[in-house]
Amino acid sequence: MRRKRTEDSQLHAYDQVMLANQSQVARTMYVSLLCILVGIIAGLGAVGFKYLIEFFHNLLFEGTLSFASSRVRGPSPWGALVIIVPAIGITVANLITTKWAPEAKGHGVPEVMVAVSENKGKIRPVVALIKAVASAITIGSGGSVGKEGPIVQIGASFGSTLGQVARLSSRETIILVGAGVAGGISATFNAPIGGIMFALELILPEYSIMTIMPLVVASIIATAVAAFFTGTHPAFIIPEYTMVSAYELIFYVALGLAAGAVSVLFIKLVYGMEDLFDSIRIPSVVKSVAGGLVVGLLGYLCMQLFGSYHVFGVGYDFIDAMLENRITFLWAAILLLVLKLLANTITLAAGGSGGIFAPSLFLGAALGGAIGIMVNLLFPETTGPISAYAIVGMAAIVSGVTGGVLTAIIMVFEMTRDYAIMLPLMLSAVLSYFTAKILYRETMYTEKLTRRGISIQFDKRIPTLKTLSVGEIMKREIISCTTAQTVARAVQTMHDHKIGLLPVIDDGTVIGTIGYAEIHETKPEEHEPIMRLVRHNPITIPKNANLYEALQVMRSLESNILIVTEEDKAVGFVTANRILRHYLAKKQLS
Repeated sequence: MRRKRTEDSQLHAYDQVMLANQSQVARTMYVSLLCILVGIIAGLGAVGFKYLIEFFHNLLFEGTLSFASSRVRGPSPWGALVIIVPAIGITVANLITTKWAPEAKGHGVPEVMVAVSENKGKIRPVVALIKAVASAITIGSGGSVGKEGPIVQIGASFGSTLGQVARLSSRETIILVGAGVAGGISATFNAPIGGIMFALELILPEYSIMTIMPLVVASIIATAVAAFFTGTHPAFIIPEYTMVSAYELIFYVALGLAAGAVSVLFIKLVYGMEDLFDSIRIPSVVKSVAGGLVVGLLGYLCMQLFGSYHVFGVGYDFIDAMLENRITFLWAAILLLVLKLLANTITLAAGGSGGIFAPSLFLGAALGGAIGIMVNLLFPETTGPISAYAIVGMAAIVSGVTGGVLTAIIMVFEMTRDYAIMLPLMLSAVLSYFTAKILYRETMYTEKLTRRGISIQFDKRIPTLKTLSVGEIMKREIISCTTAQTVARAVQTMHDHKIGLLPVIDDGTVIGTIGYAEIHETKPEEHEPIMRLVRHNPITIPKNANLYEALQVMRSLESNILIVTEEDKAVGFVTANRILRHYLAKKQLS
């Protein structure tokens, strides 16, 4: 009879596991279906954002009302007055974001990372609209920023809104946020796999079938929608590449190391310029105008020197020129790298809105082109074309700046579709990442959050523990004693509740703990107060800490229990078993 009950119990446990797995599959299918809608909106958003940029560019640079698009821009009819155009755009963008959505200011991706790690995927719907308009004005007026930051916020905002409307769990809402990001990036750069990797590496806290499948759906749909309006051609066209000699890999090693150093320089310049502008005690509008005028002057200088406003906007015209081997002077590549660094950092510091992905591509093409020019001059018989070094440099800088190594490799490959370049591209991207990490521990995205006291860890092995706070799972009825209680009373409390360790709390303040070990070692009198026996160990943790942090504290203290505090007062407690129980439940059913 006992054996029969044991078999029934085992069968029940097996059924529970199977039901949990079936539930997860069903939820994944449901979320994936919702991602069809996310993909459609992300694709339409990417296309609409592109046309919005063109509208503002044609209005501000040409004085026409048109959505016509061209990557090759001639001189503006305004002549030297074109210098004031970026000042107008950056100032207007700054006013818009300051009034309606401050989180839309800057390059955007860190705000989505915060929403995922701190706010359970919740993003205000107005952020997408404000970000789109402010960034379109910034880029259209010549502000030196990219398109990926705005489209990430557009896609993420819709995914978040849909998750909240559909009353999904926080984990599922976060997945929809990631799907919006993947769809937006895929549609913007015609790089569906790169969009998926961007969301997995930089946005979502985990790799699993629950996350990957919805991203795939959103990415496919968004890319197809964008292709319907803009075509399926790659973002950049490069000449056919063949590795001339195995010795050439030495030059790509040098490129990877240099890219890592330039990546760190770029990160420090962006935030250093922001600090400089913040330290100047004048109205924000004045700083926007001044910064915009400097950007305008840099663009006008480019037109005089190179016949194009290379540093204005996303800078694809320069990348095209470099990939077509039309820039062959070393001084030109180096000068444009410096000018772009200045233009991008000043645009963001002055209040412009936009991303750093396209500027990273620009800097990579300039750096790679410069190294390509040098090695072609020194070793013409054993090296490939300048364009090969430019395309590898693009991936290397993106890897070092964002920390997304696979994203950089896959996206640049998809944007050029030349498989032959993959070996040197992977080599330089990995070396750039490690070089940047050795020189500076933050990426462009995490630096912004670190300055606000927010730590983002890209550890995909323990995601669920970081999505729950101890305040969500704590038990409020604390079994404790005070320092004035007697040994006999403390022992009786431990005996009644079958616990060997008792927190000691006076007026809500945690003093420490007392356990059987202390009592056994000292053998006190039963009527003696426990005050001298209290072990003053810091077994507290703030209510807003996550479960992963709680387990780290438990391990360091060698304790299975922590007292949860709010404003230094005990409000509950959490145990290791309770953490693991909630972790497993969330993994199976959320």
